[in-house]
Amino acid sequence: MSEKGKIEIDNITKIFRREDEDIETLTALDEVSLNVEPGEFVSIVGASGCGKSTLLRIIAGLETPTIGEVRKDGDTITGTDETRGLVFQDHSLYPWISVWNNVTFGLKSLGKYKEKKEYAEKLLELVGLSQFKRSYPSQLSGGMSQRIALIRALVTEPDVLLLDEPLGALDAFTRMNIQDVLIDLWKETKSTMILITHDVDEAIYLSERVVVMTPRPGRIVDELKIEMSYPRERSHSQFVEYRNKILKKLDYAHEQSIGYYI
Repeated sequence: MSEKGKIEIDNITKIFRREDEDIETLTALDEVSLNVEPGEFVSIVGASGCGKSTLLRIIAGLETPTIGEVRKDGDTITGTDETRGLVFQDHSLYPWISVWNNVTFGLKSLGKYKEKKEYAEKLLELVGLSQFKRSYPSQLSGGMSQRIALIRALVTEPDVLLLDEPLGALDAFTRMNIQDVLIDLWKETKSTMILITHDVDEAIYLSERVVVMTPRPGRIVDELKIEMSYPRERSHSQFVEYRNKILKKLDYAHEQSIGYYI
């Protein structure tokens, strides 16, 4: 595992001020603490609106916590940098340039194109898209585009890759296929990966650890270590047991959230 990429989330609360509704403030995250080890794959699950994406944006440096702090390798995160990559549900490829230029865009921006060109070729080959390097995004399927988005984020070799429901817009078959691609990329790059998802099966299939959050305000109610070897069989009794445990925790989290407002 890499020695870099440790994330420490230290008792953070995030409060948004709202001017468009009767409620003046909205607490998205409430006293959230979590450590992610270098090279670990962690998924965070919870209902829509539980603050998962807000948490990811804080780790990315796109938002700042109202209280508490987030550290990467001991340093407080105060903004974005190339050591933390981010992939959204929308692949956001540049439509006017080729696949190859999309993949290497970050390398050129950082002045690392020459030294990382072969690595970019290797990642393209790993995801089975070498023959499409001269194609344009409009010529790709949704699954192909998302694979390109993943390797575009990884080609600069970030210590941490943040994944905000990147497979949510894909059909079930393509989604499962890209889950396998993501595992291959994780093993190849050894980057720390933090995935936001509402898909419990996806979290179990991909992750070494699953973190369960309550609906708003987002709080962590449980963490489950997934002690299964890769590749994982979704119909395996152990997989089903993990699924049931997480679903029960999500039900409990929902009840706790309702109680919070009573």
